[in-house]
Amino acid sequence: MHIRPLTLALLAGVAALASVSAAQAADLSFPTTAPAVTYPDAGIALVSDAWTGFYAGAHIGGVTSDEFKDGKTAWTGGVQAGYLQQFDMFVVGAEVEAAFTDALLYELAPGAGLTQNWSVAAKARAGFALGDTLIYGTAGASLAELEPWGTTTSGKDNHVGVVFGAGVEQNLGNNFSLRAEYLQTRYFDVDSAVSGIGRQDDLTNHAVKVGVNYRF
Repeated sequence: MHIRPLTLALLAGVAALASVSAAQAADLSFPTTAPAVTYPDAGIALVSDAWTGFYAGAHIGGVTSDEFKDGKTAWTGGVQAGYLQQFDMFVVGAEVEAAFTDALLYELAPGAGLTQNWSVAAKARAGFALGDTLIYGTAGASLAELEPWGTTTSGKDNHVGVVFGAGVEQNLGNNFSLRAEYLQTRYFDVDSAVSGIGRQDDLTNHAVKVGVNYRF
């Protein structure tokens, strides 16, 4: 998998932000939403189900495509909502996401390409809860509208692809959490025409996002 330097820089910055936020969360004076339960007779602390429930939130970040030779990073932002269920340390759930992008470009030939302005995704989530920290992987399906750019002569069309990635989410208390996430999205066999000549391409983009969720 090829990740451009700007994407690596974004990923490093997001990881640093998540670490700082986690440290700040540890110093908060109010208790976490659902602390571990301790049985005095046994002296054993059981893992709570602090991550169980519905949530909704928003995100912002950067995204780039493998097909853009200059490696320009576009901005992306949107909203997400989902449900998680915790079983001891294991957490599983599902999420829907809508994202808007500032002209993400897939360059097909010099002066020709396709641009992506929005996408929606339905994803499964699964991971491990380490106290107030959730480490997870995610995968699902993505739908995006691709529009012609430059000398591309085909019309705009919708395409379905796959999306997968990983992230970390930190409980901040008061039902709020902060997360950092990397996602890779692939659209296979995308039909287009450049200067009237038909072609078919596999398109890939990489996104690094930070987001805030509120759990109900």
